[in-house]
Amino acid sequence: MLPRFLIPLILVGQAWCQTPTAIDLKSQSRNVDFTAAATTRPFKSGAALPATCTAGEMFYLTNARAGSNLFGCTSTNVWTLEAAAQSASQLTDLAASLSSPTTLSIGANCSVSAPCNVRIGSVTHSFTSSTSATVTAGTGTAYLYLDAAGSLTVGHTMSVTCATGCVAAPGISAFPSNSIPLFTWTATNGAWDTTGGVDWRAFQSTTNVSAGSGLLAATAGGLTTLAVDPTLVGLLSPVPPASSSTCAKGAWSVDSTFFYLCVAANSWRRTALTSW
Repeated sequence: MLPRFLIPLILVGQAWCQTPTAIDLKSQSRNVDFTAAATTRPFKSGAALPATCTAGEMFYLTNARAGSNLFGCTSTNVWTLEAAAQSASQLTDLAASLSSPTTLSIGANCSVSAPCNVRIGSVTHSFTSSTSATVTAGTGTAYLYLDAAGSLTVGHTMSVTCATGCVAAPGISAFPSNSIPLFTWTATNGAWDTTGGVDWRAFQSTTNVSAGSGLLAATAGGLTTLAVDPTLVGLLSPVPPASSSTCAKGAWSVDSTFFYLCVAANSWRRTALTSW
């Protein structure tokens, strides 16, 4: 039997030599509460999205603007911006996000069951799937917009290609006047800038055109065309070769000798011009 005075020394030695054991929070913890912790960091973070990822991973992009810095890995090596749910009035449809250093994802939330609809004039265009734009070379700004025909377009002055669903338009350095702006995104040396996206979408925006007196208005393909009403406004016509030349009432013409006026359908009158 060991002397009693040796037992405490043996116990201390065993405690001193014991190897620390890591705790598996998944299986060895219960009712974990971190509210009093000095700091918590649930996601990996950094100034650039990792080149590889597995579906389900999350990443916090430290140099992105607020609201655009949390990304989820939606499939192998594909990062997607995770935005909080927003109302339809905030126009979450047709959003652009960085899915890789060279690829922009456009309209990731558009689907057959939840189409992204845009009205241009009297025509509504429906987008039921996402698309993407890939930059391969160059430095500059890409302009994402809907053109007058309703085509999803990426205008640029670099080397950019589009997947099915959008059109790459070279030589564009500003939003066209008849377009609906969506986003701009800058690129440097053939890669999209992580903080280069600017949202230009405006949900509450419209232009109403109404023809006044003497004008006619016609809308087709989302484009409204104005024209003079010839029944109210006399139009300049070529000099008629005969008094029965084709004309509509109110049309007029002039040469160095006479002033011509159409007084009825296909009936011209003229009067001589004199100097004073």
